[in-house]
Amino acid sequence: MKNRFFLSWILPIITMFLASLFASSHPDTLEAVAEKYGFDSFAKNITSVFTDYSFPFISNEILSSFLSGIAGIVLLYILYKLLILVSNRFAK
Repeated sequence: MKNRFFLSWILPIITMFLASLFASSHPDTLEAVAEKYGFDSFAKNITSVFTDYSFPFISNEILSSFLSGIAGIVLLYILYKLLILVSNRFAK
């Protein structure tokens, strides 16, 4: 049981922390193409909890990226469990 907890929670958290150290501040390809061809001005400004893959209300950039990664892992886990629950109900 202890090994299962490590593999399902601790290992992804460590991986997320290490990956957040290498997060790029450069725009992704979609943003770069929009800037190159001049249609980035048509984009709508929206408020998001995960703006630029971080929490905007946390001033430490590394901590902000790390915590948003953890939140992403938790949200994906919850979504996974819900999908399993729904698919098991329909399989019966």
